[in-house]
Amino acid sequence: MLFLQLLIGLIPIIYTVSIWPDIPESVPIHYNMNFIADKFGTKSEIIIIQISMLVISFIMSLLLINLHKLDPKRRYSQTNTSMIKISWTVIAFITLISICIIYKTANYTKANNITSDKYLIAFICLLLVFFGNFINNIKQNYFVGIRTPWNLKDESNWRKTHYLGSKIWFFGGLIMFILVLILPRSASLYVVIAGLIPLCTIPFWYSYHLYNQKKIHKPINHFLII
Repeated sequence: MLFLQLLIGLIPIIYTVSIWPDIPESVPIHYNMNFIADKFGTKSEIIIIQISMLVISFIMSLLLINLHKLDPKRRYSQTNTSMIKISWTVIAFITLISICIIYKTANYTKANNITSDKYLIAFICLLLVFFGNFINNIKQNYFVGIRTPWNLKDESNWRKTHYLGSKIWFFGGLIMFILVLILPRSASLYVVIAGLIPLCTIPFWYSYHLYNQKKIHKPINHFLII
């Protein structure tokens, strides 16, 4: 499986080599909030970026697949389907992002490159929808999921936090996806940033709320003093 993931991760590098003569010598390597390039570099830097993204995706996949070895409480089996699906999603997502970056870099001055930003942001929203569909099945661990100081110590807190998180990530990502498609390109990144704030803070607050509720209703031990 890892070998096949590595082959998929190499696709952007192969794509880069195939269009190498068409890539300008000076290419954008950083964009501002309005998708306008504000930093340029040589085209050789593209290969460095692609290799870095491949290494990151492969390390993340290794971490997910071997979570059963890393978890000190051994709550995961070696063939955990949720972690395997997430690892494939990470590889596929980073591979597609890399291809989009190469395409945008090679066609930065062309008119048909304008809409690529919008679809890239829309794809990120769909990734949130996907994870929202799966995070409810993630067992308590120290590496993957909505980890807070309170749900790492309480399995019930973990389950409830991830149940709420799965709902708001799924529907929140879906709403963001629709808004990105119908709103102007200049607003797409702001939609994602504004949407990510509640998607991240609500589960965190809810986990703390559950912790406080349990603390308030915790039975008090009474000692008989003679």
